[in-house]
Amino acid sequence: MKELFEILIGLGLTYYLSILTAALLKLFSSRVGAAHNSAGSNDFLPPISILKPVNGVDGNLRENLLSFINQDYPEFEIVIGVQSPDDPAIELVNRLKEQSPDKNIHFIVSNRTLGFNPKINNLYGMMPLANHDYMVISDSNVIVEKDYLRSNIKYFKDKQVGLVTNLIKGIGGEGFGALFENLHLNSFTIGNVSLLDYAKKEVVVGKSIFFRKSQFDELGGIWELRNYLAEDYLMGRLYKENGYKVVVSPYLISTTNHSWTMKRFLNRHTRWAQLRWNLNKPAYIGELLTNLPLWSLVYAIAFGFSYEASFVTAFCWAAKITGDALMNATLETGLGFRHCLAAPMKDLVIAFTWPVPLVNRKTKWRGNPVRITHNTLLLPSD
Repeated sequence: MKELFEILIGLGLTYYLSILTAALLKLFSSRVGAAHNSAGSNDFLPPISILKPVNGVDGNLRENLLSFINQDYPEFEIVIGVQSPDDPAIELVNRLKEQSPDKNIHFIVSNRTLGFNPKINNLYGMMPLANHDYMVISDSNVIVEKDYLRSNIKYFKDKQVGLVTNLIKGIGGEGFGALFENLHLNSFTIGNVSLLDYAKKEVVVGKSIFFRKSQFDELGGIWELRNYLAEDYLMGRLYKENGYKVVVSPYLISTTNHSWTMKRFLNRHTRWAQLRWNLNKPAYIGELLTNLPLWSLVYAIAFGFSYEASFVTAFCWAAKITGDALMNATLETGLGFRHCLAAPMKDLVIAFTWPVPLVNRKTKWRGNPVRITHNTLLLPSD
């Protein structure tokens, strides 16, 4: 029994150090590149359509949208879409349009339905308003710097590049829900995306996706994604299966999580657990086996908090806290060492949601009951 726990703890520590190292190397490569090159290519600046599907008013929606409206880029437009005429974002968006008369902003309220994925349904109504072939899909809770477009469009100078996505970090918010979400984004998510990128298994995150519409349409377009929960991941797979490169840009974008409660955190990660289980079961099992805070705590409990077991647990938790503090300092998220004291507890909460997809395939998404099946295909549920 002791040997089994030692193996699990060793796996957890190796895995954590691996994703930490991968993320730091990815970020370091970005800074080295920025020191030797300009932020973007001045000889390749095609016009871009930015698609912003919106649902409700996030705590930082105005500032998030302004960061896109004020991009330092010669020609771009923004298409903002909501699905309900009662959406509280409508007033805010109309006010931003009035305050930015020199910007090319389109706004649509559309209840067109293509499938079970509400984000895809929103995009389905928005795309006819977009005039440019180069497009960006970006969630409403994303905030970026002024060189965001310039820094990412340059990858398309390589004609084999079909899609570009970004590393993300979590910022903002008060309370444990927001803190846990930010800690998870700034360790597990960015670490795994970076590690898989080095392994040539690029993961596309829907917070930021650059692509060509004409090329996307040739591959089947949003019709292919209409009934899937993991539409971003599968969009990346669609490009790779058709021989195109998917680039994970080290250019950091921020997602703001101001209004996150613990209930929202649990609901999201319960759904994400179902998503990951249905995409890759061996990898999902690996997540549990490499949960360092979990197995070190179970080890201490199993051996009655003996001196040796307590020392191992304290060491593992200290490693997790210190590593997360290093990541957040590097990412400049505003989360300090005291915030990262909650990192092991966050991992224990994530472990609590782990069994959900094994016993329940049903969930509610935007109020609609659905059943999640293979590759996150959504089917109607009672």
